Formats: sequence, structure tokens, C-alpha cells
Amino acid sequence: MTRIFKNAVSVALLLAVSLTLAACSQQQAEPQTQVEAVSKASPELSVTSADGIIVHGTKSFAGLGPDTPLIHLFHQGGSNGRAEYGPIVPWLNEAGFRTIVWDQRKGGDIHGGENRTAAALNQDEVSFCDAYPDLEAAVLNTTDLSEGAPVIIWGSSYSAALVFQIAAENAGAVDGVLSFSPASGGPMVDCRARDYVDAIDVPVFVLRPASEMERESAVEQRDILVASDVSFEVIENGVHGSSMLVDERTGADMASARALILAWLNGIANK
Repeated sequence: MTRIFKNAVSVALLLAVSLTLAACSQQQAEPQTQVEAVSKASPELSVTSADGIIVHGTKSFAGLGPDTPLIHLFHQGGSNGRAEYGPIVPWLNEAGFRTIVWDQRKGGDIHGGENRTAAALNQDEVSFCDAYPDLEAAVLNTTDLSEGAPVIIWGSSYSAALVFQIAAENAGAVDGVLSFSPASGGPMVDCRARDYVDAIDVPVFVLRPASEMERESAVEQRDILVASDVSFEVIENGVHGSSMLVDERTGADMASARALILAWLNGIANK
């Protein structure tokens, strides 16, 4: 009987030790789960371009569900996503659109802030056309966030030209293209909007400030794009790029321009 009792005690002790170790293992695993949850909840994200560049972005979903449209916002030369679109993102969120602002490899600190992607590179060695893989990675590597909802790509200046190439070469990945002051000069010769417009099968809306329409190149570009069924609007009192929507940057009330954009966006969202 004594031997049986001792064996029973041994088994009980072993069971207790096993349960304790299991509990400790669970306690150690919890912080990792919490860390992963925090990471997923963070507004910051990054993707890797086809040529190995880490491209940084910032989400602003404002509690909107996965069935709401997602807009990828790309900045102009010398700029960065968070600063350029700082006044625009809250307006888009309030209108029911989720956004991701991106820092492309060609950029800087216009409007303040820091371009996290460009900071790691020598800007003298980066061209505007070189940034194309950044936009492509941003759109193609975040499809899990759209979950079937409409995806809109929005470009400013040089990126306003690159969004044409994105839509042309990635059919089915986007549902609409917004282009503010698409660059068309010498540095864009290898990635001009006009070279891709005929391959796009989604709605495209281009906007330019009236001051830019005094240039022969802008008039020529407009005629080519309009001939390919692109919607084109000249904005009075506007300035270059997406900033034409911001009162503080134009010194004028840009409510009518914002209303044009919102009407177009809602048309895409409700298709």
C-alpha cells in the first residue's frame, strides 16, 4: 500500500509540474500575441518594391469598414505623403473613403514632414520614372486591405503621370484614376501619361490649375487625353498638384473643386 501511495504522489507531482509549465508557456505566449495585434492595428505599414526598395505608407481608415472604397494617395516631387495630404485625408475619411498615403523614393520635405522612403536614398541618383515600382508595390501588395471594395489611385505631379502606367499595366487592380497636374516634361519622357492612356479601361479624371494651361505642353497633353475619353477639368485659383484642393495653399475657397472630386469619387464607389 505504501508503494502504491508513493507512486500516486509521484504521478500527482508530475501532473502538477506539467500543468505549471503549460501555464507558464501560455503566459509567455500572450505578449507575442499582443504585439502582433498592436502591429496589425498600427496605421504604419511598408511594402517592398520589385527592385527591393522599402516603401513606407500610413493608413487612415477612421473606423470605416472593409467594404468602403480605398484610395492610394501618391505625392509630388520633393514631397511626402503625410505632409502633402495632411489636410485632405480627414475630408476623404469624413466622406466615407479609407486612405493610404505613401512616401515614394523620389521626394522630400515640401509642406513639412519627412519622406521615410527617400531618406534612405541618394536623391541625385533617383529619377521620377524610377518611382514607378513604388506605386506598383503599394497597390499590388495591399489587396488584402481592399477586400473587394473599389480601389482608386490618386497622383500628384510626377505621380499623377505614373498612375496612368499603374492602371494600364495592372488591369483589374484599380477601379479609378485621379490625376492632379500630371507632369509631362523632359524628365518624364519614359513614363508620360499619354503613352499609357489608351490601355486604361477604368474612369480617369485629370485636373489642372488654370495657370498651368498657359503652357503649350499642358494644352497638348489635355487634347491627347481628352481624345482618349479622359475627363479633364481646369481649376480656377488652383495650384500645382493635389494642393489645388487646399484653401490654405491656394489662398482661395476651393470648395467647388473638392465637390467635383467628391462627386467623381462617389460615382466610382457606387458603380
